[in-house]
Amino acid sequence: MMDHAMKRVFGFKRLLSISLVIVLMILIMGFVSYFTALARYDQNEITSVDAAIVLTGGPDRLTDAARLLSSGVTKHLLISGVGGRADLDDLVRVVPALAPYSSCCIDLGHQAQNTRGNAEEAALWAREKDYKSLAIVTAGFHLPRAMLEVRALLPDRTLYPYRAGLPLREQVFHGRISTLYAITLEPIKYMAALVRINISKRVSHTANLG
Repeated sequence: MMDHAMKRVFGFKRLLSISLVIVLMILIMGFVSYFTALARYDQNEITSVDAAIVLTGGPDRLTDAARLLSSGVTKHLLISGVGGRADLDDLVRVVPALAPYSSCCIDLGHQAQNTRGNAEEAALWAREKDYKSLAIVTAGFHLPRAMLEVRALLPDRTLYPYRAGLPLREQVFHGRISTLYAITLEPIKYMAALVRINISKRVSHTANLG
């Protein structure tokens, strides 16, 4: 009896150890994937796109989005995740550079509550307007997850990352607390999104086969 109990305990510990190793490997792969994408997407040079989609979260994002319009990179802009009852006039008061384009070139999305919602809002808008190439404008630390979510819903569109605000190196160097906090949490959020999207794809593929 004692030997049998010992074997069961040893088997449980072995299973637990293997599970912890697998979880650790997934975490490491997720972090590597996130920071690889982070380095690749930390840029803001685009020559021309059909439209730009800015994910709200700070005035830098709206200012840079306005710059895409003023420089002729695009003539169409979606501001996704506009909170509450805020309208374009409210945004123009925050970022006056949007004013020249408020009557011709800007649409607002009010439904999104998070990055996944931003992607859904962006996908619906892009398909309705039949835009083929899109700039995704958001903070550098947020770009990997934003691109992941939008690409999952728009695999047939060409997406360009556009980092709003200062390069991440400068933000980290100057010790911006908000940036350091975000970079700490974002890899975890990125991995959760990556796992969810891959599971969704597998389930969808299995359903189609059935």
